[in-house]
Amino acid sequence: MTVTQSRSHAAHIVWVGLLLAGLTPAAFAAGPPVAMLIQAKGTVETSRDGTTWRPVTRNKLLSVGDQVRTGADGTGTLINQSANTAQSLACESQVEITAGEHRVVSGTLSKPEPASGDLAAGLANRFAEAQRYTTVRRGAQKPGLIKLKVAPQVSLSATYPELAWQNVGKQYSYTLTIDGTAHDVAGVDGDIVRFKVPQLEAGVYEFAVVILENGQKVGEAEKAGSLTWLSAADDRSIAKAIGEIRNADPKDDFSVANLLDEKGLAVAAMDLYRSYFDANSDDNDMRPLLIRAYNELQMVQLRQKESLNYNTKLNAQ
Repeated sequence: MTVTQSRSHAAHIVWVGLLLAGLTPAAFAAGPPVAMLIQAKGTVETSRDGTTWRPVTRNKLLSVGDQVRTGADGTGTLINQSANTAQSLACESQVEITAGEHRVVSGTLSKPEPASGDLAAGLANRFAEAQRYTTVRRGAQKPGLIKLKVAPQVSLSATYPELAWQNVGKQYSYTLTIDGTAHDVAGVDGDIVRFKVPQLEAGVYEFAVVILENGQKVGEAEKAGSLTWLSAADDRSIAKAIGEIRNADPKDDFSVANLLDEKGLAVAAMDLYRSYFDANSDDNDMRPLLIRAYNELQMVQLRQKESLNYNTKLNAQ
């Protein structure tokens, strides 16, 4: 077995830290994820039992006992959660995931290099968090005013100005009030109501939503939300970080969504997750990320619907 020096790219290491620092893992039958496979290129496959292998074309969380192998044209990068390191997996190689240093079955795995950010602190706890979000709970609407939930905290910016909440019915319109300024929001047919907030000064604002039917109040948000408008400098910094991610892997929507979520831009992150699962409905392992996004935005019905979808696919495996 030959060990080679891994490629050292500062932007890559920064990206790895951003990728995992706020990640919510999916449920794994083998236990909490301890590693993540990123930048899979060419022929790359994973297996839970060493017998049945499945191709990998996108980021994948891995648990103890999982195996990864590459073909003649395959490469990838393994992030070790417990050691907080990144390692490059060469072509024609096979590795078994362990809680410590991964076991090389054949081929080449580079020497570990430090990955920036405290990766060790989050994965197990966030795995348990994701499990809670994937539980389906149903509650009946009590008589009286319609109650709406809005995000308790959300960030917006000039690049990402949309505020969103779950639609309670296409017959209803809304009044959104941001620090005393009222905005009319028309009813919609879809699941989500969106409003492009006009440019604000950087700072924190309180917002509230009232539900209207034929101009009469019929409901309201249970609690006011807090809106943080990011500065132009923050916006530029986020754009730069996204550019680094796209340079590393133009198709890596998960890392971009994770970065947006980390910065509090939950609506933009949710939209990217939704777009991904529209195109990759079979990727059930990563679905808790979308469920978590709905939870952050207090979109209860959508979270329940996606949780049911997740559990149905999980039980069918």
